[in-house]
Amino acid sequence: MIYRVVIRKTPYEPKPRSGRPRVTDIRSDRRILRMASSQKMSVSEITGASRLQISKNTVHRRIIESGYMIHTKMARRSPLSKIHISKRLQWACNHMSYGDKWMAVLFSDEKNGTSMYLTGI
Repeated sequence: MIYRVVIRKTPYEPKPRSGRPRVTDIRSDRRILRMASSQKMSVSEITGASRLQISKNTVHRRIIESGYMIHTKMARRSPLSKIHISKRLQWACNHMSYGDKWMAVLFSDEKNGTSMYLTGI
């Protein structure tokens, strides 16, 4: 078998695989990638905006197959500006000599509906 492939004058090309044909063509794949990269659209928004009857999983697969788009979560809030950073640093410098007064401060962590209270350390 290998000998036949080596001495063959034409290049070896495997037979096309059988299976279900793709729902999208090259043009619709490019449209999906354009919507995903140029606009901040979610997969479900792209699915609704596309003219095809496709699922969210198909859109997600096409984006992953492109190879150059990376999945990252969008930032929930904007990063701190230079003014906010300097004000926080100034506040921390002013309160470094707070001493035993920190024992009266109540710290709370209220994330995801749970609360955890820490009294001074």
